[in-house]
Amino acid sequence: MNSSQSVTTPVQLSVVGPSENIANDWNSCLRDAGIATRLQYFSKLDQLESNKTDVLLCATSFEDLEQSLNQVRKKRPDLPIILLQNGEDRLSTTQAMQFGATDLVFNNNLEHLLLVVQREMQNVRNAYNFSRVNKALQEAEKRCSLLLASAQTAISYVHEGMHIYANKAYIELFGFAELDELEGLPIMDLLDSESAVRLKEKMKFFRQTGKETEFEFSAIANSNDKGDKNADGNAVCGKMTLTAAEYEGEDCMQISVRESDATDAKAPAPSSPRGNLLEFLKDAARDQSNVEGGRLTLFIAEINGYEALQAQLGLQAASDYANELISRLTPQLGSHTRIDEHRLAFSVIEDGVVLDAKDPAENLRAKCEAQIIEANEKSIRSTVTVAGAHVDEGLHGQALDEAFRLLLESCHDGESNCVLLKGAATKNNEDVSSEAESVLKRIYEAIENQSFMLLFQPIISLRGDADEHYEVFLRMLNDKGEQIAPDEFLQTAIDHDVAGKIDRWVILQSIKLLSVHRAKGHDTRLTINVTSNSVRDPEFSQWLTVAIKAARLPSDAVIFQITEQDASTYLRQTREFVEGLKALHCRASLSRFGTLEDSLETLRHIPVDFVKLHPKLVEDSDDDDGALTETIRKLQSNGKLTIVPMVESAGVLSALWQAGANYIQGYYLQEPTVEMDYDFINDD
Repeated sequence: MNSSQSVTTPVQLSVVGPSENIANDWNSCLRDAGIATRLQYFSKLDQLESNKTDVLLCATSFEDLEQSLNQVRKKRPDLPIILLQNGEDRLSTTQAMQFGATDLVFNNNLEHLLLVVQREMQNVRNAYNFSRVNKALQEAEKRCSLLLASAQTAISYVHEGMHIYANKAYIELFGFAELDELEGLPIMDLLDSESAVRLKEKMKFFRQTGKETEFEFSAIANSNDKGDKNADGNAVCGKMTLTAAEYEGEDCMQISVRESDATDAKAPAPSSPRGNLLEFLKDAARDQSNVEGGRLTLFIAEINGYEALQAQLGLQAASDYANELISRLTPQLGSHTRIDEHRLAFSVIEDGVVLDAKDPAENLRAKCEAQIIEANEKSIRSTVTVAGAHVDEGLHGQALDEAFRLLLESCHDGESNCVLLKGAATKNNEDVSSEAESVLKRIYEAIENQSFMLLFQPIISLRGDADEHYEVFLRMLNDKGEQIAPDEFLQTAIDHDVAGKIDRWVILQSIKLLSVHRAKGHDTRLTINVTSNSVRDPEFSQWLTVAIKAARLPSDAVIFQITEQDASTYLRQTREFVEGLKALHCRASLSRFGTLEDSLETLRHIPVDFVKLHPKLVEDSDDDDGALTETIRKLQSNGKLTIVPMVESAGVLSALWQAGANYIQGYYLQEPTVEMDYDFINDD
């Protein structure tokens, strides 16, 4: 495969040999090993179309072999050329490689041929991946250069004590007109004698440890006649931060300068350098490279209503408040930076431990909501809106731009105190969009053709409650009648506000089946899952009232379940939703509970009756550490009935009973089925 092809494209295999039968034998060997090929056979080397070839197999029996191979090699220096000889030829491997071949194989040793082809294909993949990474690196460096040049923070690069680069803000800060005037100038020459001594000490520490360091400095700006900032020789005071960097392949030191003056010298410093996007993006990329297969997401968090705070508190008090709030929020973050007085950028890497990129963002949002800070003799509690975008192909700057646009759109639409996540910022958005359109088309067809189906799984009481209780699970059927799980279509439906239609279909079908089942003498109740689309729908409660009354069901026969993630994201709407259910005498449940940092805090705002634990808590639980037991007891002390899912064996039943769990659910009891046919009376 060449660099313009996908690594999954079939290999264009060209064979130059004495007969097409032999070519087919070689091709069959590769295909039997699982290598997808497209065979092209040629009887002579001069017939070969090298530009349409990924791997060339050539017999050694041709005359003028060396001259012909050299011509092919000139056209395609990267082409894997494998020579195959029979027992009569006497070409050595050294000679073959001198002719321009990659390797030499005896044509009756098909196993050796397979290993050589696999090796060369891997080499081509490596070259292809290197090309992609190098392209992404160049794109990232280009964007970083643009960010550096336009940054408001004054930044320079120093090698062996000499300036080798400085951005516009740095040049103007120290009173120079052009970069040429600063290049080659020792950094010491800018500072007064006292600051120069401190810088010398800091540079010594930096060279020994490589750790970031900072110090207060003062300097006298250069004088020039071009009217630039500080060009009149005024004093420049502030803080210098020294960090390790690389500029044009050279290891050097980056110096970031934050200017101060008499009016703000005593103001609290922000928790991280404001506006230093370049360093933030570098740190995020470096952190990602340390996690194999880690997906990087960039977020921007904004303090809601900051302009109103400025009007209420005054500019300085509002600034002090923002500094204090952000200093409380940032310890839980990885790479982060202030990009504005009331905005913070941070990165999240999904590495198999973090279940979802949104989880740390949700934790930050919830933590902010719990903060009360005294400012200007007032107790202030703020919220934040967090928007993020996945990074794809090294386009870090583009992902940050996407996150910022999403944040601005949410403010325009009136959304706040929530976490929003945009799809990966890639060059393939059209493909993503077309895939979403395909999924949506199948969803609409399923709604129209009634090609959804419901499954029921029993929820069993460990405390002697003999009532029949099932949870309802949704499946979509494809054209072949095969079941499609919700994780393949439901998120797309939620993102496009279609999930509410699905919820209503599920509810109508569930209560219809429940009415028929209860008419047979069963005292059965159902737990029905609803998405955030319904939680945020102000008309849903009214619709639900009509639906339940039409089914002539007692209200407590139906329990509506929301995920903790949705509840945390839409805290106010979820609280109103659950209170609306209470008015209908319906009960509510919170599912997938316990993985967020402030799960119990979220629960205090939402008066649900049941709490179903997150499967991860059950999978990770250790019988000896008591963590699961402690979670169950905390929930019960808050008056919640607990449901433990993922019960897969009899061995855990005793432990769950001793832990005080109210209900259990899992495949050990019964997998989800199309009928409500579990025998609750005779269950052991």
